[in-house]
Amino acid sequence: MIDVELFKSCGLVATFLGALLEGEVSMLTSVIGSRLGYYNLGLALFFGFMGAWIADWFKYIVGRTQGQKLLNNKPKLKAKFDKASVWFDKHPFLLLTFYKLMFGMTTVIMVMAGVKGISYTRFAIHTGISIMIWVGLLGGVGYFCAESMINNFNFVSDHKLEFFGIMSTLIFLYWFFVKRPYRKECLDCGK
Repeated sequence: MIDVELFKSCGLVATFLGALLEGEVSMLTSVIGSRLGYYNLGLALFFGFMGAWIADWFKYIVGRTQGQKLLNNKPKLKAKFDKASVWFDKHPFLLLTFYKLMFGMTTVIMVMAGVKGISYTRFAIHTGISIMIWVGLLGGVGYFCAESMINNFNFVSDHKLEFFGIMSTLIFLYWFFVKRPYRKECLDCGK
């Protein structure tokens, strides 16, 4: 028999760890779990907030302490950084306030904030607001759409062979028409 208390605590730990490692899926899963009654919604949101908060502070501190050294050792990376930092220089606080909603850009913006020397206080305020928006948005979507998501999961589970076939076909077509010609072109460049 499954110990319900152990399951609840593991779910919240998983929420924290998932948010620590870029956790949109973790947050949604946690909120759905709270909607189903496994644990308190407030605790799920709190653990997600704390995981994201710690991860973003880590990235910021790495950028602040090691970012410039890394850029000086990697000229190509520095060129890309300088190109991307033009937009950051124009709108730093807008980016810091809404960075969590820019999928795939979190790490870049956090490190850039550190390298650019954004103060600890400003960073704390803006990242706190950004993470609250992120947690609130994912919490709302997860909570109010939980039943629909569960029904869709059941549908996918009932048709997993068809989904596997479709996904395999799409991956093959992507490789065949996009990746393979590029790789062949690179191989021909070496001649």
